[in-house]
Amino acid sequence: MHRSGPVPRGAGARSGFWPLAESCACRRALLALASLTVAAGVSPALGQGPTAGPSETLQGRLIVVGGGQPTLKTAQRDYTLSAKISYLSHTLQDQRLLSREVRVEGTMKPDGTFEVAHLFTVRDGKLYKVRYYCNICNIAALEPGNCVCCQRPTELQEIPLSDAGKDAIMVP
Repeated sequence: MHRSGPVPRGAGARSGFWPLAESCACRRALLALASLTVAAGVSPALGQGPTAGPSETLQGRLIVVGGGQPTLKTAQRDYTLSAKISYLSHTLQDQRLLSREVRVEGTMKPDGTFEVAHLFTVRDGKLYKVRYYCNICNIAALEPGNCVCCQRPTELQEIPLSDAGKDAIMVP
């Protein structure tokens, strides 16, 4: 049965408004799909698969070697950095962050590169989130470059991790 117009208060799957929801086969199929999604390690909300390995944290100086490849120089060794997320990759290549102390969180890949999931700058032992900001247009961005509005270069800002609210736009 199909209704048009507003749904009466209390109307739902049992009233015939959602005929597919009454189907046991449909409910079983949705439950099976949800189970497979969880079993595969995929987050239905994020659409992301499982990470390749355990999460690690590294801290050192951000440098560039060879053909412009971002690298983390630590006391133990140098780690070639990569990122799946394009804006994080662009941030790792930002000249303003070169020679700065940073902390990266991510996973070590079989090819020896470290895939960065989160980036922080470190000053006086405190962690800072990175964002790019246009003071003229009051617009925050996730990666270096020009403002989407006025086309002037954005400013690199470091926000103390303790002050970074959930609604703030920051590089992960």
